[in-house]
Amino acid sequence: MTKNVFAGKRTVESVAYDMALALASRDPMVVTPNGLLQRIEALLPECRNLATSKLKQEERYWVDKDDNGWD
Repeated sequence: MTKNVFAGKRTVESVAYDMALALASRDPMVVTPNGLLQRIEALLPECRNLATSKLKQEERYWVDKDDNGWD
């Protein structure tokens, strides 16, 4: 799994929104713009939780890398 989801100073919110949009856009039940927004809103809480968890993993990776002198 990649270690740089938050490259380029991405925020938890931007990563979560992109995940929710990607998932919602694949939902065959979504056929209107309003339906897309509703699906994104429904997915955002879980996506935020996952993005927050991923950010913490990445932060730990870079702290460990710095502490251990990994290249």
